[in-house]
Amino acid sequence: MAYRTTDRNGTLYFRRVIPAELRPFMPAPWTGKANWTKSLRTKEARKAVQPYARCLSDCEADFVAAERAKRGEAPMAAPLRRSAMPSVEEIEADVFAALLAADDAARTDGDARKQLQTAEARAELPHLRAIALDGRWMEEDFFEGYGEELELLHGDYARALARQNPQVVDAECRAFLRHRGIPIEPDSGDYREAAMAILRAHVRAYEAKLERQLGKAIATPAPSRRRGPTLSEAYAAWKTGSGARGSKKPGERTLLEADYAVRRLTEWHGDIRLGDLTREKARDFRDNLARVPTRLPGDLKRLPMRDLLKRDLSAYAPQHAATINKTLNILAAIANHAEAAGSLDGVPDFKNPFGKGTKLVVDARVEEKRQPFSAADLTAIFTTGVFRSGERPRGGGGEAAFWLPVLALLSGARQGELAQLRLTDLSQDRETGVWYLDISTAGGRSIKTASSRRKIPLHPELERIGLLRYRQALLDGGAKPEASLWPNVEADKEGRQNGPWSKWFNRYLRDKAGIEDRTKVFHSFRHSFKELARAARLGEDVHDALTGHTGGGLGRRYGGFGLKVLAEELARIEAPDAVRSLRWEER
Repeated sequence: MAYRTTDRNGTLYFRRVIPAELRPFMPAPWTGKANWTKSLRTKEARKAVQPYARCLSDCEADFVAAERAKRGEAPMAAPLRRSAMPSVEEIEADVFAALLAADDAARTDGDARKQLQTAEARAELPHLRAIALDGRWMEEDFFEGYGEELELLHGDYARALARQNPQVVDAECRAFLRHRGIPIEPDSGDYREAAMAILRAHVRAYEAKLERQLGKAIATPAPSRRRGPTLSEAYAAWKTGSGARGSKKPGERTLLEADYAVRRLTEWHGDIRLGDLTREKARDFRDNLARVPTRLPGDLKRLPMRDLLKRDLSAYAPQHAATINKTLNILAAIANHAEAAGSLDGVPDFKNPFGKGTKLVVDARVEEKRQPFSAADLTAIFTTGVFRSGERPRGGGGEAAFWLPVLALLSGARQGELAQLRLTDLSQDRETGVWYLDISTAGGRSIKTASSRRKIPLHPELERIGLLRYRQALLDGGAKPEASLWPNVEADKEGRQNGPWSKWFNRYLRDKAGIEDRTKVFHSFRHSFKELARAARLGEDVHDALTGHTGGGLGRRYGGFGLKVLAEELARIEAPDAVRSLRWEER
């Protein structure tokens, strides 16, 4: 996290220098300031990931605003916060229910004469028509006048709806949004959608009121909150988890993906209540999400989905069906959590809208499978300048350019697991003397699954090449045990250690090693390790214990292997010829 700092009390802050030429044009409260600074409200790096991402987004938006102001351009209209905006269905339903509830009150005690006059006051005016001041019904003369008013108002609202002109309910729309604490932006598309929903509610409500005038029994619907929690409420509950010890909570990477999923769904359907989220709406969202390309530049990524899809996006590659399904799976998990918590008990016949019937069918015939590196590939990689001439490209993160590929090949660990390692995570077991890599969530790290938590003994070849000497060199240089094993690896905007490094390695693989096959990436080292393990005839249970992989055997458990046994098994794996001559030298 390039802009993260710590104050003297250990609280983490986001701080970014504002270029001098932009300072006079920065929006308040940053006008004239040298730094854009906000507290991340935590001392723990893991908890700072999300607030850091929000601060980065807000900071970049302020920089863009300053650049526009410097060029003399009008400021961009602030988008309505869709996370606070209910869906148009909920707006219409709530306004409709409120109008009918008001009609109920008018038909019982809404006569102003009953509210403003007393029997004594009316007795002094004998020419007035007698009414039952304590009667819980509508007086005949009031009924006639009320009906005439309903016809006039219904005509006004119906004509406005026919003309698609919501100005007649502008005051009601402003009052509705103000009551909900939603920003009022009359020029935005969101504001018009809300106003049209309110206008439709008025037309329907006055039609229902006129039906009541004819003596028909028209029920007042229940408030929308009986349709379950809103998407934002369900998401907040899902992130928190049950609170029970041992209960599953989403990891950092999953939270980032969930933020994206919820943001896109909210942009498309508003902060809809789960009870109103039908399969039809889910499929509509899925089909339009599929139109959002991958690898978009930052300015396009930040656009609301409806605005984005109005652009010409033909220059960008489409998303893979599996990626879209992953987004749908996260949304399904949020709905499942709400259902399990009983938040949807009041919704008759609720079915998760993101169930199996919503997923896209992935064509396995065109699915790219990651392939292991061949012996020739490994030779090509480990004879490049990083391994033979001591080159340390900036994007490679210093010594990480050398060690991450070697470690992946001889441990089978995932790139994300290796990139998060701290010095203390390369440890020696006191009882057995075995050196190992500790793959866990300690120190704010994240792991893929519960089975990923493990200890991987060091292959003898790693010790020969010099991994322990490298570790000692860092300690001798003043590094603390909690410091990263790869101090020069830069994190991406979301705080992921392996993001930029992965992009560098893929370029290095193509440009320097000459490996053009797109099915061969860093993850191919893990597949190569699996092949080496099978060649050494390691049992699948041992193999799975080393790689943190959930085996295919029913009920298979592989957490009971002692570290010494795993070390003995790992030593049976013969290191490839391509790394046998490698040796790390301190520079």
